[in-house]
Amino acid sequence: MRRRVPVALLTAVPVALGLGACGNERTKPPDVTAIRPANVFVASAFPDAGIALERPSTWLVEKGAAPLVATITSGRVTIAIWRYPRNEPLPETPEQLDAAKDVLVAAAQARDTTLKVTQAKGTRAARSPAVVIVADETVAGQPRRVRSTHVYAHGGEIVVDAFAPPGDYAKVEDPVFRRIVRSLRLSVPTA
Repeated sequence: MRRRVPVALLTAVPVALGLGACGNERTKPPDVTAIRPANVFVASAFPDAGIALERPSTWLVEKGAAPLVATITSGRVTIAIWRYPRNEPLPETPEQLDAAKDVLVAAAQARDTTLKVTQAKGTRAARSPAVVIVADETVAGQPRRVRSTHVYAHGGEIVVDAFAPPGDYAKVEDPVFRRIVRSLRLSVPTA
């Protein structure tokens, strides 16, 4: 006499065998700290803040709440874009930019006693007076090299803070950080 095997048992065995393979093969998890390629740049505009720029197409962009305009991130690299309205006269001359640089460095050192400035200078960016500071500092308990560009235009101070772990900084300084600043286009904010 032939016995009938329940259909449920016939389907359960192959499923169980298939599940048995789960975990035998290790899938390497993605490296979320890896910097995504920055081969293609795309336009991003923030008209409320009067800011337009080009950024790597593969990097994540998140809008912020004023005074933070946006952040652009990839792995452990972050670029924060700020716009601070200013009522006082903005620095224009080399002497005024030098004084602004000294104030910015002193304020940064007061906030972070680990800060070590490697470069600080008055310059121009986006066809406007600017100050650039490069420093090693501690951000959220982590060592970071920071390139902070302060541009004075249209009644405000536009700041592009670019952070990277010291070991990754050289990989992104010129091809990403400086390129973003070179692409900056500033106008009167719409908000």
